[in-house]
Amino acid sequence: MNPGQGAPRRRWPWIALGAFVCLLAWIAVAAGLALDVDRTTWILLVTVAAFATEGLVWLTAALLGLRVFEARRQLWQKLRGVLRRP
Repeated sequence: MNPGQGAPRRRWPWIALGAFVCLLAWIAVAAGLALDVDRTTWILLVTVAAFATEGLVWLTAALLGLRVFEARRQLWQKLRGVLRRP
């Protein structure tokens, strides 16, 4: 068995947990929208969801490697380029 061979399997539960937290945060945003919460609560819900999403991105980049993060950046640049074309 090579060193680190089992490591990828141990990474995915952390990524799944982060995704679950992120999903819950966005469900809370949807619930806040449906319940017509006040502005302060709405801003708090959206801020928490944004931080959860960003945290998930950085957690995934840390666990899977920076190449995944760089690929994400390149994908966004391509998408922006396509959307900005007349």
